[in-house]
Amino acid sequence: MKKIFCVLFVLLQAVVALADDFEEGVNAAKKEDYKKASSLLKEAGKQGNSMAQVFLGLMYKNGKGLKQNLKEAVNLFRLAAKQGDADGQYNLGSMYDNGLGVKQDYKEAVKWYQLAADQGLTDAQLRMGLMYQLGEGVKQDYEISGKFYRHAAEQGDSDAQLMLGLAYWSGRGVQKDQIHAYMWVNMAATNGSHEAIKQRDEYGNKMNAKQIEQAQAVTKKCKANNYKGCD
Repeated sequence: MKKIFCVLFVLLQAVVALADDFEEGVNAAKKEDYKKASSLLKEAGKQGNSMAQVFLGLMYKNGKGLKQNLKEAVNLFRLAAKQGDADGQYNLGSMYDNGLGVKQDYKEAVKWYQLAADQGLTDAQLRMGLMYQLGEGVKQDYEISGKFYRHAAEQGDSDAQLMLGLAYWSGRGVQKDQIHAYMWVNMAATNGSHEAIKQRDEYGNKMNAKQIEQAQAVTKKCKANNYKGCD
């Protein structure tokens, strides 16, 4: 029993040290001490810390603190993605989506976006919505696209709320509904989307006062319910 306890203690120390390396690396990067940051993150990444792998991958991707190396960024995102890290999966999907460090491959992008979306990552859900809307890597399907937008919108993502509002206005993938179109666009606007502000004003000019009043009422109710069950 004592031997098992000693082994567990050593493993716990290793885990704590790994987390410390990652946190210290991130803090160093925030202070723009990139030499220290990259050293710590590389060490944590080598030990399998997926968050360190993603952070380091972003540094290589953006050329922030390290010489830009898109292939190395892909390698690091892949390491994290294969561990089930949602951010790693999303970023790997993005590299395939945009042909950065790898040959552009929409189907491969969808594969990784889907895995991240399944874990609730709103950025991935938004991208999946766009992939289905545009028919990139998948057969075009507005209904599935709308479902992905809804998943992200219900988590408060302003871009997804805007896209869902546009879908309601056009009737693509959902039943056409000006009230709910205005509601989602209004929500996106209040959550910081500048594009949504313009869209809300455009919709408002095409609706009568009673419709706008109704839309504002459902917006208030939707917010009170934390964006759930709004339709």
